[in-house]
Amino acid sequence: MSDTESVLGNGDELFREPDDFYKPEDPPSFDTYERKPELVRASEPSEITLRLVGKSPLWGHLLWNASKVTANYLDMHGSRLLANKTVLELGAGAGLPSFIAAIHDAKRVVITDYPEADLIANIDYNVDQYARESHVERTERERFRVAGYIWGNDTEQLCKFLPEGSDGYDLIILSDVVFNHSEHSKLLATCWNCLSRRNNDSKVFVVFTPHRARLFHRDLQFFEDAIQLGFKVEKLFEEKWSPMFEEEEETKDIRSMVYGYFLSF
Repeated sequence: MSDTESVLGNGDELFREPDDFYKPEDPPSFDTYERKPELVRASEPSEITLRLVGKSPLWGHLLWNASKVTANYLDMHGSRLLANKTVLELGAGAGLPSFIAAIHDAKRVVITDYPEADLIANIDYNVDQYARESHVERTERERFRVAGYIWGNDTEQLCKFLPEGSDGYDLIILSDVVFNHSEHSKLLATCWNCLSRRNNDSKVFVVFTPHRARLFHRDLQFFEDAIQLGFKVEKLFEEKWSPMFEEEEETKDIRSMVYGYFLSF
């Protein structure tokens, strides 16, 4: 044996990575939203199964309480808010509310999130899966558009998805996005520019949970900013759910709440 071999040992051993050196990415997971039985019409799905990205710094790996509450409310008021309407969801994650919009015959459903490849590919996957399970795949798939979009950017790319003759979206969905306080002005600007003026009943539907109890006032500032911009603000409901995260017990009641608002012109 040479001196070199005695020092370096077997070459395979030298260059083999430790067992814990590489940590593979978390695989996607799945979650199922069950619709309230009394709201399910004949031939409609009673549940929607969604794929979630394995892990995301943008929180797309969770199906949030606010998303489920948004879906519940839209399911209950679908004929008024969704039928034959144009719908835009911002910061959609898995896109649950958008699929409720499709079930209630929205004529165009545009699902957006931050232009991160895995997030957008995951939304596309969910749309394809929904279309296949509808048994009218081509018709259903054509109703949807999926796009990456950064709040506050030029809204022309969003408005190009509108059917001919539309001046804006009839309903814009914001489900659990107001926690991002630094982006409030950009988010509101996008809503202001995309909401239909021609439809006197067009609305921005905002649903959120104060996940950081000490910053609840910053969440609510979104609505003060909306009023300053020129929106009318209407509080719709507050519901109590189990908190998404186990944190300090003294803030549990605040973090368990889900609030719903409409913004309109």
